Amino acid sequence: MDLATLLIIVFLAALVTCLATGLGALPFLFVPMISERVGGWMEGLAAGMMAAASVYLVFEGLTYRPDGIVPSLGEMAWLEVLLGGVVGLLFFLIAGRWLEENEEFDIAGLRKTGGLSGLLIVGAMFIHSLPEGVAVGVGFGVASTDIGEGLGFGTAISTAIAFHNIPEGLAISVALRSKGMSVGRCALWSIVSSIPQPLAAPIATWLAWIFVPMLPAGMGFAAGAMLALVAIELGPNAWKRVGPAGAVFAAVVGAGVMTGLSVVITGLG
Repeated sequence: MDLATLLIIVFLAALVTCLATGLGALPFLFVPMISERVGGWMEGLAAGMMAAASVYLVFEGLTYRPDGIVPSLGEMAWLEVLLGGVVGLLFFLIAGRWLEENEEFDIAGLRKTGGLSGLLIVGAMFIHSLPEGVAVGVGFGVASTDIGEGLGFGTAISTAIAFHNIPEGLAISVALRSKGMSVGRCALWSIVSSIPQPLAAPIATWLAWIFVPMLPAGMGFAAGAMLALVAIELGPNAWKRVGPAGAVFAAVVGAGVMTGLSVVITGLG
């Protein structure tokens, strides 16, 4: 198999993972317009799901190695994840401050309909999708030495990420739907948040030896950005709308849902 054919296969596999994110909006086809209180519960649920996803990302960053060997505490993975997380947190804070000072800034009406938190949540998940796309590309990159192993490994990774993207799309849709956005637009913005996957995957396959060392830092970056989103936007909003007990309960449920799905997906992968 030549490189051009392999890159096409990688792009199509990553495109499937991207489109799978939109499936997270499907439950809202059967849910009527929500009240202010239900919206608060949904924001709390999204906060819990994103917090759990961030913990999962940190764990993956600390344990990821292309040869499957878990690094010891003496290695540098923890520092890469920590630095990535700090940069992600700072990036989120700076971006949030800039957006607050530039109220006219919007992307295709997302801020107008989904609010500042809607714009930030899509942005954070957009960033989060980049290392996932790289992971897909690196998986298929093994085909450079063994076609069968590379295609099998890449397919397993892309399948697991596709399943993992569905609850991520649900988390985005929960937050946007709470602002009254239509189901179709929730699905569209969920898919947009995963666009980096089909873009990054072929590049990562082609330049895997460059991207592999960056994965732990990239995962830490995404985790830091999402945790900042939870602490600054989603959590406080849910707290105001349903009270402390309701917000905490919704977040715990959301974290449990995301953790359960992650366990199932890991088993499938």
